[in-house]
Amino acid sequence: MSPADVLVGIDIGTSSVKVVVTDLAGVLIDQSSEPYPTHVDADGSGGEQDAGVWWETLCRVARPLLGGRRVSAVAVTSQGPTLVPLTEEGRPAGPALTWMDRRAGEQAVRLAELVPDSRNGADPFFGTAKLAWLREERPEIAGRTARVVAANGAIIAWLGGDYCLDVSTASLMQGFDDAAGRFDARLLEADLGLEWLPAVVGCTEVVGRVDEDAARQTGITAGAAIVAGGIDSVGSALEAGALAPGGQLVDMSGFSSVTILPVPRGTRVAGMIHVQHAVPDVDLLITAQVTAGGAVDWVNGRIGAGRDLRDQSLLEARPRPSAITVVPSLAGERTPTWNAAARGIIDGVGLNTEPEDLMLATLEGNALAMARDVDLLREAGFDVARVLSTGGGARSALWRQIKADVLGVPVDRPEAGHGAARGAAYLAGMALGEIDVDRLSQLALDVTSSCEPDADLHAAYAARRTWFERVAQLNAERGQTSV
Repeated sequence: MSPADVLVGIDIGTSSVKVVVTDLAGVLIDQSSEPYPTHVDADGSGGEQDAGVWWETLCRVARPLLGGRRVSAVAVTSQGPTLVPLTEEGRPAGPALTWMDRRAGEQAVRLAELVPDSRNGADPFFGTAKLAWLREERPEIAGRTARVVAANGAIIAWLGGDYCLDVSTASLMQGFDDAAGRFDARLLEADLGLEWLPAVVGCTEVVGRVDEDAARQTGITAGAAIVAGGIDSVGSALEAGALAPGGQLVDMSGFSSVTILPVPRGTRVAGMIHVQHAVPDVDLLITAQVTAGGAVDWVNGRIGAGRDLRDQSLLEARPRPSAITVVPSLAGERTPTWNAAARGIIDGVGLNTEPEDLMLATLEGNALAMARDVDLLREAGFDVARVLSTGGGARSALWRQIKADVLGVPVDRPEAGHGAARGAAYLAGMALGEIDVDRLSQLALDVTSSCEPDADLHAAYAARRTWFERVAQLNAERGQTSV
C-alpha cells in the first residue's frame, strides 16, 4: 500500500449519512454528510426509513469527497439495532425498522418469557422482537423477505460484501448469548424469524471487497477491503479513546443522546444497555435518551418561525437555569424508564416566554435526564469524573457547558470528536493492521476545549432536578415497559 492510500468510515445515522476519510494512521483528511427523513406513524410508535435512500445519499456524499483517492478499506457503523428486510436479490423487501420503532412491545414480552436471563431486556428497541412483529404484522413483507440485516449490513452487502451481522449489533439484541456468540437456542427453536439473520462476525473482520458496480456509484476503489464495522456507539467509543474499563464517559450527542462507558466483558447492570466493544474483553455500558438533537430540531423547526434558535449569542443572554422545564422525550424513552409511551413535556410557560427560552430549556432537559443516568452508573459502582462529548451536539459550547454545570464534572470536546464515522475509519485501519489500541489512544489525546462546572450553577441545577423529576413522572401514567 502507498502512503497516499486512505481509509473510509461510513456511518448510517438516524438523521444522516456521514462519511469520513483518514490516512492509514487515522489522521482526518476530509468528511461530509447529508440528511434523510424518518417516517413516524400517527401515534409515534413506529419509526421507518427507506434503506434505498441511505445508499443513494451515500453515493452523493462519497463520490465528490473521495475525488479519486485510493481506498484501502472501508468500514460501516450505523444506528441500531435498525433492521432491514431484504429480498433474495438483496433489495429492500420493505422499510427499515429503526431502533426507535417500538411497535413490537408484545413480541418483546413474549421473548422475555423464553429468555428471562437476557442481558438486554424486554423492549422493542433491542431489535429481536421486530423479527417476530414483521412476520406477524407485515406478512406481505415477510413473504418477500429472504434475510434481515442491520443498517450497516445492508450497506456492506450493496458495496459487494457478504451478508453478515457484526457482533456489537448482535450483542445489543434481546436474547443474544454473549458467552456462546450466538442467539439463545430457546429463541432459535421458537420460529420467531431469527433464521433470517446472517452469520455473526467480528467488528474488524474483512467480509468482502468493493465490487465494480459499487465503485462506480460511490467512488470507493474497486477491490478495497470491506470491514464489518459495528453499532455507532462502538465507533464513537473508539474515536474518543474509550478503550479499557475505567475510561472516561463518552457522551454521543446526535438525534438521540447516548453515554458510553467501557466496562469489563460480561458486566450486567439492570435497565442499562450492554454492547460488546470492538476491543477484546471490553463491553460498553450505555445509557440513552431517544430524542436529544431530535428535540432540539423540533423546537427549532416548529417554534423558531424561521429563526435559528440554536444561536448561542441569543441563548447565552438568557438566565440559567431557565424558568421553563422541558422533558425532551418526544418519541418514548429508554434508560432508565423504558417507557415507550413517554412524550415531551413543557412546564412553566408564561406570557413572557420567548422561543429562545424553550430552546435553552430543551438543552437543559437533556442534561438533567443525563444526570439521572450518571447517578445510576455511580450507584452501580462506576466513577464518572469527566465526560468526553462527541457527535453533532458537541459542536455547541453552550450545550457542553450546561452538561458540565448540571453534572458537576468537566466536559471535554476531543479534537477527534466527529462521531461514529471516524471510528468506522479506525475499524477499517484495525482490520488492515494499520491501527492498534496504542494508536487509538494517541489519536484521542488532543482536546480542543474543556468546560469546567460552575459551582453556583451546579447547586441551582441540583435543586432544579427535583422539579424535573416530578414533571417527568407524568410520563409514568402513559404506560411503561419493564426490562
